[in-house]
Amino acid sequence: MKKNLTAIGGSLGFIIDKPIAELYQLDRNTQIEVTPKEDGLNIRFLKERAPRASDEEVTKAAKGINKRYSKMMKNLAK
Repeated sequence: MKKNLTAIGGSLGFIIDKPIAELYQLDRNTQIEVTPKEDGLNIRFLKERAPRASDEEVTKAAKGINKRYSKMMKNLAK
């Protein structure tokens, strides 16, 4: 992917397209590490991703929600 550099104050930057940001779960708070290499720059994202819940955790959470809000959900379904 080719990108053009953009002036940002006295510095340069580039835009990360939304599909790429979503793919790597990037947002404004994501820190990056830029390391010079012989043939260019290496960019690494430092944001820690939240671990995905296991099936058991999801099932347990759903049961808790159903238990706590079952009356409300039945009323909403009417």
